[in-house]
Parts: sequence; structure tokens; C-alpha cells
Amino acid sequence: MTTRTSRSARESSIRGSLLIGPRYVRARSIGGVISERDIAVATEHPRGTERRTLLPYRDALQDPAAYSRLPESDRDVIVRWAEIRRRVRERAGVDNDPANLADPLLPVDRLRAHVIEGERIAAGVAVAEDRGGDLIEVVSRIRRERP
Repeated sequence: MTTRTSRSARESSIRGSLLIGPRYVRARSIGGVISERDIAVATEHPRGTERRTLLPYRDALQDPAAYSRLPESDRDVIVRWAEIRRRVRERAGVDNDPANLADPLLPVDRLRAHVIEGERIAAGVAVAEDRGGDLIEVVSRIRRERP
């Protein structure tokens, strides 16, 4: 005689959801919600945070075509950081210092334009309109226009 081991409630619910299917479909977001902590860290340590975030993508930040060839998850990291930088500039006025030639921060407007151009190329659309504001929304709109 074989005895059947009982399943935990968690195992049963997982098995049930696999059989039934998902109850909802999650929309893909670009890197999740930007928290106040993210903005505070970027305000306090903008150069070090930018270096750690963007250094792996140095080549892609030189050429929009190279940016467009990155996997979407890597582009999401760059988009999220560019939006954090925009918010930091709005709140604290922290941006690239043009008088300091050694300043490693990329100018926010240049970073934004580069991201939008790279996303336009990746989506294969002819024109990408930038109305300003939240960069994550702009990029989401470009990605939805994909032919």
C-alpha cells in the first residue's frame, strides 16, 4: 500500500494555478517604481551611482545604434537611471558641470536624447516625439508604437 504525502497549502495553490493559468497578466514595467530612496542616493552620490549604473553600458552610450542592440532589460536599466537623473536635477539642481571638464556626469538632456533616439531605432519607428516629463512614459509610448 502506498501512502500519499499531503501537500502543503502553498504546493496546492501553486499546482492549482499552473493548471488553471494566471489570474491576471502583469504589464511589463521599466525597472519598477522609482523610490524616494533611489532619488536620495542619486542626489547624495550622483557621480558614483551613475558610474556603477552606467559603466557596463559605456559603449552603448556612445552610439544610439549600439544602444538599440542592447537587450530590453539592459535598456530598462539605462532608462530608469536617466529618469532618476531627471528627477534629481528637478529637485536638487544636480547636473553635469560644464566648467569642470573632469565631471563624469553625463548631461541629463544629452542622456535623455540618446535614450529616446536609441529606443526609436530599436522600435523601428521613423519619429519619436519627446514631450518632456517622465522618460519612462516616453519610452513606453515608443515601444508601443513598434510596427
